[in-house]
Amino acid sequence: MKIPSEESGAIAPENTFYSLDKAMVNPEQVLRLDLHLKKLSEFPAAIFEMSNLKELNLLNNQLSNIPDDIEKLQYLNRLELSGNNFEKFPESITKLKNLKTLIFSWNKLSEVPDSIANLGALEELSLNHNRIKLLSPEIGKLSKLKVLVLTDNELRSLPDSFGNMSNLERLRISNNHLTSLPDSIGELKSLNKLEVHENNISKLPETLGNLTELKKFRAYQNIITELPDSIGNLTNLEKLLLYENELTSVPDTIGNLTRLEELDLGCNNLTTLPETLINLDLLDNLDLAKNNFKEEEKQKIQQLIQKTRINWYD
Repeated sequence: MKIPSEESGAIAPENTFYSLDKAMVNPEQVLRLDLHLKKLSEFPAAIFEMSNLKELNLLNNQLSNIPDDIEKLQYLNRLELSGNNFEKFPESITKLKNLKTLIFSWNKLSEVPDSIANLGALEELSLNHNRIKLLSPEIGKLSKLKVLVLTDNELRSLPDSFGNMSNLERLRISNNHLTSLPDSIGELKSLNKLEVHENNISKLPETLGNLTELKKFRAYQNIITELPDSIGNLTNLEKLLLYENELTSVPDTIGNLTRLEELDLGCNNLTTLPETLINLDLLDNLDLAKNNFKEEEKQKIQQLIQKTRINWYD
């Protein structure tokens, strides 16, 4: 059977199976196998006979191990293992040289091993809702990675090698225990979405200003006390959410964010905002609730951005 090329688009229905028994009638015909919610406690060995398999969904089963024979699935480019019982990242997975998408959320993983670097073709990696405390610096070798999701883990720091993932477009690391971001994050020049909310970050690196493709930045519910002046370099930014921090001021360079549509500075310790706000012509919504603005300052801000909806209250 001829295997569809990457350019041929979606996998045809006749090559998609939701039953192992039906798939085994002609295993070479199977390109996508979906066995989610099948109460599997062991990886079915029959899958290894599906030599042309490209996508495998084992979501919400009871698996805790992947046999080494999975490397026989040389065409596999998408693997979904969320909602299982994995406590350790299987080394066997790292032998899948053509894997582009790995969805490995809602397990009990505690670390990401050095061998993650072997997945050189990986473009999307989702590891949210695990117990990850440690990321190997080798993760920086995933140079083709575009999407990395690490939300809801137990990370306290990120390796400096993060900056080597130069094709990364979306990074989600909210709800961890991070106290800072590495300076190397400024090397992620392709990043357009960054989520670091619900951590313990007190200061953002000056190199943040290098992320000139960034459109959405969520850093709310941290303990950030000041913003770097370089934030004004993020001229493509459309959404900036910084509520529930400890900001006492906002730099004048905020006025450079002329594409900004939403700015949330609620629940901080602000008493004033810079007059450069007048440059934010596209700003639709500004949340300033639960700060320390006096009435005179409120009127000044309102005059600066008369077309903007401002929320002063809850």
